[in-house]
Formats: sequence, structure tokens, C-alpha cells
Amino acid sequence: MYRRAQFKVVIQKVEKPLSNRADEELNWICRSLGFFEPIDKEKTAACVFREIVKSTIHEKPLSSTEISKKVKMSRGAVINHLNRLSRSGLVEKQGRYYFARSKSVVTTISELEEEIEFIMKRMRTIAKNIDKEFGLEVED
Repeated sequence: MYRRAQFKVVIQKVEKPLSNRADEELNWICRSLGFFEPIDKEKTAACVFREIVKSTIHEKPLSSTEISKKVKMSRGAVINHLNRLSRSGLVEKQGRYYFARSKSVVTTISELEEEIEFIMKRMRTIAKNIDKEFGLEVED
């Protein structure tokens, strides 16, 4: 599996929606990953991500201009969301085209989970060394 040198994910505990509608659940995933800022009342980050996921499923990556037309917002706003989605590892860019890191949302989440677990294991190993150096009893 390819590991990014750097990515940023914000995990937030957010109440799951009562309905099982795909749009609302995708919004919940985006909220849980910190993509809805207080100023994002229209959930535009989720709209951008939704279009990228749909285009990736159909193997047709989109440019920022194409995405801005589909979601009916400025290209600048779309690029802002694309940059955040790219930094999080959810979206990748090749040339001027954007695509989801996987054709499946569940695969994307699983891959992120694996990367986070990898980082946490490395941090745990270093934390054990720090505890030993401080003379603390280390748990295994």
C-alpha cells in the first residue's frame, strides 16, 4: 500500500443521522472528518467530494472547472475544498484532474484507517522509549 509522506485528518465525534440516505450519510462522514466549518452552511465540501466520488466510480476524473460547474460554486471555492480533501488523503490529483483515492467510499475509509493505525503504532513505540528514558514502567 502507498503511504503518503504527509496528510491531515481531523476526527470529530458527530452524531450519526437518523435517516439512512446516502447523501446525509456522506455529509456525516465529511462532518466526522472535519470538513464542515461553521461557515460551510451549504455543506459544499460534501458536494465537491460527492462529485469526485461519482466521477471516480465512472473512471472519469474531473478538473476544478468541471466540478465548479456541477456544484454551482466558484472555482476558487472548489479549489479550497479540493486542497483540504487532498491534504486529508481523500482526493488525489493527477495533472489538472481530481479523483477519489479509491472507487469505493468504504475502501477509502479503510485505507485512511490503516494509515492512521500505522502512525499510531509508530507513536506508541516512541512513547514507550520516552517512558523508559524517564524511568517509568512500560506496558507492552
